[in-house]
Amino acid sequence: MSLCLKVYADHYPERLKIAFLINAPVYFSTLLSVFKSALPPPIVQKMICYGEKGWREDLLQLIDADVLPAFLGGKRTDPDGNPLCKTFIKHGEPVPSSYYLCNHQKTLCSDPDALKLTVIPFSQQVVPVVVEVAGSFLEWEFQTKSRDIGFAVHFRERSGSPAIEVVPKQRVDTCYEPEKRLFKCEKSGIYTLVFDNSYSWIYSKEVYYRARLTSSDF
Repeated sequence: MSLCLKVYADHYPERLKIAFLINAPVYFSTLLSVFKSALPPPIVQKMICYGEKGWREDLLQLIDADVLPAFLGGKRTDPDGNPLCKTFIKHGEPVPSSYYLCNHQKTLCSDPDALKLTVIPFSQQVVPVVVEVAGSFLEWEFQTKSRDIGFAVHFRERSGSPAIEVVPKQRVDTCYEPEKRLFKCEKSGIYTLVFDNSYSWIYSKEVYYRARLTSSDF
């Protein structure tokens, strides 16, 4: 949240005039005071937090009653008299379960062509790929059955030579969809896909993956 607000403040200065946080529970004010230290000061100064009372009067000082919707203390309604003004305000509503990404079937995990690795805690598994033609493209796709996995790509010109990290290691969460990438191999040699679970103390990770080389002529 703090990062999003920082980007907003850096790239869209003064777009936010004032923010009213209304009907906030008692504990919200405490949480807000904690998060204020991580938020840009210009944004914090424009945020006003209210409980159940006092905000209607303050809104009417800034917005004309004929413009402010009735459910916020003004006089404006829909043509049929609805104070919620649903003809021009989209209110929050439950998200249909069909849109839940976590309910999607993990396609790669159920693909019979995918290979499987089990990476136990405090360890890593590697998949070496020999590239004989410089300029070839290395394509990979992987997905964990649950949780995230560290991933990187190393390069060696020959077996036994020092490894160079050509794709920096990062933890990847494939809960919603497989991780896919196409990488151009500028040199011939051995490119190693590294699946790292050294940071996990308890959980093993089941990784389903595919890797292939394609010509630079495609």
